[in-house]
Amino acid sequence: MSEASLTLLKGLELLAVPEPDRVLPLLELYLDELERWNPRFGLVNYADRVELVVKHVLDSLSGWSAIRGAIESPAGVLDVGSGAGFPGIPLAAAMPDVPFTLLERMARRASFLKTCAVLLRLPLLRVVQADLSDAEGEYEVVTFRAVAPFGRFLRDMEKSRVRWHTAVAYKGREDRARGEIDDVRRSSEADSDLRIVPLQPPFLSEERCLIIARRKTIVDKAVRPG
Repeated sequence: MSEASLTLLKGLELLAVPEPDRVLPLLELYLDELERWNPRFGLVNYADRVELVVKHVLDSLSGWSAIRGAIESPAGVLDVGSGAGFPGIPLAAAMPDVPFTLLERMARRASFLKTCAVLLRLPLLRVVQADLSDAEGEYEVVTFRAVAPFGRFLRDMEKSRVRWHTAVAYKGREDRARGEIDDVRRSSEADSDLRIVPLQPPFLSEERCLIIARRKTIVDKAVRPG
């Protein structure tokens, strides 16, 4: 077993991901496909496969238990701006009983994600190529892993036709995340219970956390006629 595979397996065990022996080959298959596509399409930056495992796969999975705990209905998870598939694909592999929708506006990235969905054979994983402003549907949890401020993400969600209950954003330093929460509380997007969940991604020295916003009220949004 390669160093990257050993790192991935140990990380799955440290994060208490259920059925690591089932999840490992799925993630290996996903990483193989990512490494095939990446030189041509530039989906993600990394130095080697170990770094890809630590900084992206295990980082994504470090939030799995908090996200699982936020799911209270079968409405599933919407991963906004999935890009190379983080955090959506690792989370979907870890929680095969949860419906996951990967939302990606760029055609080449959506094509990659659709290829991965076919290869992984996860029946509840689907890919939608669309901008958030054109997306529709109801989801229990919406995930987001990017550097944009959390307040901007909430504003974009409010402008969309997506009905959602809980928003989860992957963030870095906890003090900066608290600053983003303070900004939200001072704004009109404050109709949510906001909290921070510290994360401990295996083998990653950088500080990581989640911002979780649970809506107090669910706004009904009309669906565009087909």
